Amino acid sequence: MGDTEHPRRDTQPDLVAKFVTDADPIGALAWLVDRCAEMPGVSTSALLLADSRGTLDVVAASSGLARELQEFGTRHGEGPAQDSYDNGSRIDCADLVEADARWPRYAPIARRRGVLAEHAFPLPLPGRTIGAMTLSLSAAGGLPDESLNTVQALANTAALGVESHRATQNEVLVDQLQTALDSRVLIEQAKGLLAERLNIAPSDAFQVLRQHARYHRLRLIDVVTAVLDGTLMLTTEPSR
Repeated sequence: MGDTEHPRRDTQPDLVAKFVTDADPIGALAWLVDRCAEMPGVSTSALLLADSRGTLDVVAASSGLARELQEFGTRHGEGPAQDSYDNGSRIDCADLVEADARWPRYAPIARRRGVLAEHAFPLPLPGRTIGAMTLSLSAAGGLPDESLNTVQALANTAALGVESHRATQNEVLVDQLQTALDSRVLIEQAKGLLAERLNIAPSDAFQVLRQHARYHRLRLIDVVTAVLDGTLMLTTEPSR
């Protein structure tokens, strides 16, 4: 980051580009936490996403320490990341020495690992929060507001990137399921037509279709389509 106290603002379009070009959003999130960990005074950074049960999982961390510390927090349900996710707000702890009452298990272990202050940023979407990002500091005092606002903007961008990827994946899954359903309907139609034509059981008709596809190294759906449109006449023996 050079001699600046916060990530450059052009990090945000860089992050957007990462989400666009990377097939796996985890790569973009790993890049983000590495950039944040380079900030002066920051020792580690981590990003956590909630699973379908609302449990936080560490999906990107700038170091083994970052991962271990945040996993400890999620196991015990406490710490800045957990509170940020639960409340949907930024959590600023300028001195973990004073946080034992709030996080009786997390604060002592964090200090023993050399973390004396921590910020946590929610990953917000309309009406919900999907995770949190943390910055762990090696000295008490916390970061200036300008840095915190910039990091929150990056967390907002990360949330949108993750959601966009999930939406795309869902669309692909829906398309795949619809294609499978359409194929099943056509297969059933071809089985019925072939069973009537050859005077065999539908299960035997399916075997005829499958054997022809295997013998000629064709896709089953292509054989089914040919049978239905009348361009392929099958018998009980594989056609040669």
